[in-house]
Amino acid sequence: MDKDYTAIFLSYSVPPTNPIDHYIINIQMKNLKNKVIVITGAGSGIGRALAIQLATQGARLALNDWNEEQLNQTRHLISEHSEVLTEAFDVGESSSFFAFAQSVADHYGQVDVLINNAGIALEQRKTIDIPMEDFEKTLQVNLWGVIYGSRAFLPFLMDRPEAALVNISSIFGVVGQPLQSAYVTSKFAVRGFTEVLRNELTSSKVAITCVHPGGIRTNIIRNIATKQLEHREKFAQAFDKMAKTNPDEAARQIISAIQKKKRRLLIGRDALIMDILARLLPARYHQIIYRNFDVERFSFARSRQ
Repeated sequence: MDKDYTAIFLSYSVPPTNPIDHYIINIQMKNLKNKVIVITGAGSGIGRALAIQLATQGARLALNDWNEEQLNQTRHLISEHSEVLTEAFDVGESSSFFAFAQSVADHYGQVDVLINNAGIALEQRKTIDIPMEDFEKTLQVNLWGVIYGSRAFLPFLMDRPEAALVNISSIFGVVGQPLQSAYVTSKFAVRGFTEVLRNELTSSKVAITCVHPGGIRTNIIRNIATKQLEHREKFAQAFDKMAKTNPDEAARQIISAIQKKKRRLLIGRDALIMDILARLLPARYHQIIYRNFDVERFSFARSRQ
């Protein structure tokens, strides 16, 4: 290795010079009581389950969802157990996210944990058949929402003696699921973005976690915007049979990962198996995972009805 490159490598490999800081970075965040925790996509699914479980642990919450009715339902479920601030907006809108971050900081005086959980999916379509506006909307919510949230809240997180930033990717941020190129693209990008943050903030007091859930029984499929309701329901029923993990269990594992400051979390046996296959057979895992997947059968019709 060239001498100059060796010096550069070593400069990035040196741990924090202050041993106390190094200890704080690695100690577990065991007690979440009175921590201010921000959760996006808290109107249903994993987001709602996280809010309920964190409320029972005494956390103070700031919740977001695009669906104000569902967000209010979550608030009603936990308001007796926790102090809650809610705001309905689209996480794909930069100005709304940055304003939300300031509102949370002004209200609570601190922010300890951010969980970027909000996300959307599309109908199953070949890449060439996905309307560009749908592709762009998926990236705007699933990717830019994570970027906006991380950028908006990181300054507040970095002011705390210990903090955590959790980005929800997917097992489809590890393997390329056919007929879901927009979703897969967004989740691979979330994974890459999160790993960069983790590497940049290694010496900080902010623990960075990337979560890769497998099939979780949420309403993400039933929330797909489409006129083909019958086809969507069949897709949702097939997904429900495949999804072996419920939102409560997923939330429990995410909270445990926050407390243990885990860098990476795979949720579900399906995610574990896919991850192993992708690592062992990066160019051939599709021959195993998708050997019985009929692209023509499972894709939506090219034209919208």
